[in-house]
Amino acid sequence: MSYLDLFQRYGNPSREADIRLTAYLLRPDVLTADRIKTNDDSAARMIARCNELIDQLTEYRAALAERYAALATAAYRDRLELTRDPGYRGKPVIYFVRIVRTYEDGTTERVLDEKYFGTERRKAFARFAELKHQRPGIETMQDTEKRSWER
Repeated sequence: MSYLDLFQRYGNPSREADIRLTAYLLRPDVLTADRIKTNDDSAARMIARCNELIDQLTEYRAALAERYAALATAAYRDRLELTRDPGYRGKPVIYFVRIVRTYEDGTTERVLDEKYFGTERRKAFARFAELKHQRPGIETMQDTEKRSWER
């Protein structure tokens, strides 16, 4: 079995896995002779499932290391963003300053993620300008205009 079998949900591929092991066992000193065989079979099945799971998770860890190595050596580009998140129903406006790294395979990750509330608007714009100055040639995106539905 492959670790990819962990990522099957109802026969279809899934992005996530949920591993649950449950067994109902009774203490040996409370078992009668006819129930010992049943509990022994249950314990043997659980041991086999655990060994199978150990093999799958070992293979999964190897795949994780391979993916990390691929990302560490992959080409990427960074984008500096300043976005305004309008509050609604009395919530304050929030400004986000982010550096988003996009790898050549389309994977994105946030390298920097800073949050400024509406009263710190100038700090957010100053930080954006500072990062833009520190990283000349970086792609930038600024979305700070009020939305049409805002007052």
